[in-house]
Amino acid sequence: MKKLVLLALVGVMLLGASVFAQEATPEPFTEEQIAASPYLQSVLTRQETMYDTSAYAKEGPYRIALAAQGTSNSWSALFDEHARWYAEELGPDVIGELLYADAQASADIQVPQVEDLLAQEPDALILVPMGAAALSAPVERAMAQGVPVILCASTVDTDNFVTEVGTNLYASGAYLAQYLVDQLGGEGSVVLMAGIPGVTTSDVMQQGAEAVFAANPGITVLDVQPGNWSTAEAKTIMETWIAQYGDEIDGVWSGGAQMSQGIVSAYLDAGAAIPPIGGGEFGNGFLRLALENDISYAAWQYPNAMVTLCMDTALAILRGEPVPRFIDFQDSIPNTQNFTDAEGETYFNPNWSDDVFGPILFPEERLEALGFVVAGS
Repeated sequence: MKKLVLLALVGVMLLGASVFAQEATPEPFTEEQIAASPYLQSVLTRQETMYDTSAYAKEGPYRIALAAQGTSNSWSALFDEHARWYAEELGPDVIGELLYADAQASADIQVPQVEDLLAQEPDALILVPMGAAALSAPVERAMAQGVPVILCASTVDTDNFVTEVGTNLYASGAYLAQYLVDQLGGEGSVVLMAGIPGVTTSDVMQQGAEAVFAANPGITVLDVQPGNWSTAEAKTIMETWIAQYGDEIDGVWSGGAQMSQGIVSAYLDAGAAIPPIGGGEFGNGFLRLALENDISYAAWQYPNAMVTLCMDTALAILRGEPVPRFIDFQDSIPNTQNFTDAEGETYFNPNWSDDVFGPILFPEERLEALGFVVAGS
């Protein structure tokens, strides 16, 4: 019975995504922004396009290859756990084998890993690209081999794939920047901390933010640095910024909650007032710090649980069902929408460690077994 319920849920999730892809109202991007962003052009076009997957239809059980970011941080560790859990829940008569590769957050490692996965002749490939340019050729080879590619959480520099599951990263970066503009009344100075240079998730969010700041002449960007999605690196950079600019900093843009934790920690150590932050997430550590220190922030979402939607999409393709070429997890997974400090308390979970990025779909016991539950909670 549990399996039947899950399969019914899969159908509902994909139906909702399909309706959104066909009927969604485009974001109010300017013609200049669209013209300057190949990513934005691609996403806006694919939101309105369906992919005929009838050529991939076959009987299960299926062998699904997952080329993941790997266990480089807690976000990716929970991504992998969601994949393992969901494969178990669907059962061996649906997913007969889940092939897995850990890229250790490196495109150089991931490229040969994808080749190894393809040599095992999977029915579909779910790829978390660690580099848009580097992974383009392996994606095209997979498609030429007849293996449908589902991009999960990022994209590549080719249009030759079936679909992408994620969210509009340009819009996410722009949303966080616009929050700061609004908080500052259009006048002030900000610093911008990006993620890992060369990774589409980071680069495109940064582009969205910079476009908003550029459109507001009253906003001065004091400096831009990559924090590499690292709490420790972010803290070091923020300490330098505080020493250099002090109270000139009216707002901070951050491309990830791990970095936002380091940013807050630097301010607390300096005993300085924390300015508004455009860059929260459903990250338990950040939410705890924000609540304890009454921080004003805007949060975007990039849930590790999206891998379940990527797996649903792979199954739909292998059943020959048409799928949207871009599927936004915000329309399919609860509690993955943008929010601000006004809603932060409803997301924070005191039973979770600081390293948890929600929402978590699998049972609490699995989270505890991974060491992500606070002792005595």
